[in-house]
Amino acid sequence: MTGARVGNWYLEAEIGRGPLGLVYRARGYDDPTRVAAVKVLTSPGAADPAFAQKFAAEMLPVQRLDHANIPKFYESGTHGGLPFVACELVDGTDLARLLATGRRPWREVLQVAVQAARALKHAHNRNVLHRDLKPAHLMLAADGTLKILGFGLAKAAPAAASATDPLGSAAYLPPEAANGKPFTRRSDFYALGGVLYTLVTGRPPFAAPTLVELMHKQCYTLPERPAMLVPDLPPELDEFVCALLDKAPGRRPASATAILDELERIRGKLERKGERVDWPAKITPDTAETAALPASLAGDRGEDEPAPPRPLMKRPLVVVPLFLLTLAGLVLAFAWPAPTADELWDAAKPLLASDDPDDWDRAVEKYLDPLAAKYPGRFADEAAEARAKVRDRRELRRAVADGARVDPKSDAERAYLRGLRLAQAGDPDAARRTWRAVEVAFGPVASEARWVNLARAGLAALDRPDARPTRPPPDRTALDAAVAHAQSLPDPQRAAAFRALEELTRDDPGLADLVRRARDGN
Repeated sequence: MTGARVGNWYLEAEIGRGPLGLVYRARGYDDPTRVAAVKVLTSPGAADPAFAQKFAAEMLPVQRLDHANIPKFYESGTHGGLPFVACELVDGTDLARLLATGRRPWREVLQVAVQAARALKHAHNRNVLHRDLKPAHLMLAADGTLKILGFGLAKAAPAAASATDPLGSAAYLPPEAANGKPFTRRSDFYALGGVLYTLVTGRPPFAAPTLVELMHKQCYTLPERPAMLVPDLPPELDEFVCALLDKAPGRRPASATAILDELERIRGKLERKGERVDWPAKITPDTAETAALPASLAGDRGEDEPAPPRPLMKRPLVVVPLFLLTLAGLVLAFAWPAPTADELWDAAKPLLASDDPDDWDRAVEKYLDPLAAKYPGRFADEAAEARAKVRDRRELRRAVADGARVDPKSDAERAYLRGLRLAQAGDPDAARRTWRAVEVAFGPVASEARWVNLARAGLAALDRPDARPTRPPPDRTALDAAVAHAQSLPDPQRAAAFRALEELTRDDPGLADLVRRARDGN
C-alpha cells in the first residue's frame, strides 16, 4: 500500500508491522508538512463490515485523549474495506527494542513508571482502558518522553492479537483475563507491573512454551522478586512492582492517582537516603474528567433559567459548624494530657505479641517511638528487646517466604544452592566440600554445565587470599548438653532425640561423627 492514499494521508513507507496490521509513515493530503503514523488493520476478519463498524465506535473515546504521554489521534476510517487509524508519529524507540540490549537502570524504569501512570490516569479518567500494555507499546522519544501506543485497539480487535501473537501479549495479561472476568483499571496496572518487572530484570515475570502453561503461571505462580535478580534494586521499587503484580485485583492500587502518590513516596525515601532521582517534568495538567460546557457561557442565562445552586462548601450553615469542630479539635489536641510511659508501654505489649507484622509496625510507630522521644529513660531495655524481636521475626518471615520461592530444577542446581547457603552462613569448608562434589559428580553431564561452572567459580572465590576467613569453632556447650540429655532418655524418645541431632549436624562431618559415637555409646 506504499504510495496509496488512505483517508487524508499519503502512505510514504512501511515502518512496522504487528499482529493487527501494518504501520506506515504518512504525509497529509491537504498539508504535506503534517506527518502521521497510519495503522491499517489487516488481521483476519478486519474486512468484515460489522468489524469496521465496531472499530469506528471504539475509536470515538480515544479521540478525547489529549496527553503528552499519549500520541495524538488524527483520524480513523476504512480504506478498501480495511479499517485504519492515523495518529501522531513518534520519533523514538520502543522498549521491546531497548530490552534487546539488556535490562534498564532502575532510575530509568522509575521515570517510565511515572510517565506511564500519568498517561493511564488521563485515559482512565475518560473511561478508556488500554488492555494490552507491553514493552512494544511503550515508545521512548529522543527527548526522554514516554508515549503509550495502541489505546483502543485491543478492545476493537481482542481476538486478533491472541491468534497471531499468542505469547507476546499473554506475558502481561492479568489473571482475571484467564478467568473470563472483565478488564478494569487494575488490569492495566497489572500489565504495567509486568512491563516494569521486565525492564528492571531483563525478562518477563513468567515464561512458558505454550499459552495454556503461561496463563496457568499468571493465575497461580508468584514471580521471583525483582530484588532477587537485581541486587542493587532499591527495596521500595521492588515492593512497588510486586504490589502491581498481585494476583488479587483488590490488593493492587485502586487508581493511577494512588500509583503516582506511591511513586512520590518512593522518590522521597530514596532522596532521604542520598540517592539522586531525576523526575519527569509534568507537561500535561493533571486534571480529571471535565464536565460539558453549558449552552451559554459567561453567565448569560435565559430569563427563565434558574441560577446554579451554591457550592456546598460556600454555604454558611456548612462552613461555620466545620470551622467550630476544627477549632475544638485543635484545642483538645493541646489540652488533652499526653499518655504516660506506663500507658504507652502497656498499649504496645499486646501488639508486639501479635503474629501480624502490621501490628508490630503500629506498636513501634504509635507507641515505642513516642515512648523513646518523650520518656528516654523509661522502658529503654524492654523497648530495645522488643525492637530486636520484631526485627528477628520480620527477617525470619522474609527468609521463610524467600526460601519457599526457590524451586531448583535439578539436583545439580539444588546442590550448588546448598553450597552457596553454606558460604553465606560463614562455613567455607562445608561449601568447598559441597561444590567439589558438584564438580566431580555432575562434571560429565552436559545439561548441568551451568551449575558446575558456578561451583568452580565459587571454589575459586573461596580460595582467593582476600576471601572471608574461616569462622572460629562454635561453642559446643549446648550441643554437648543436648547429647547428654538424649543419652539419658528411654527408648523411643532416645532414638527420636538422636535423629533430630543427626539432622542438625549432617552438614558438619565432625559434629555428625560425635553424635553417632554418642548414640552408639562410644
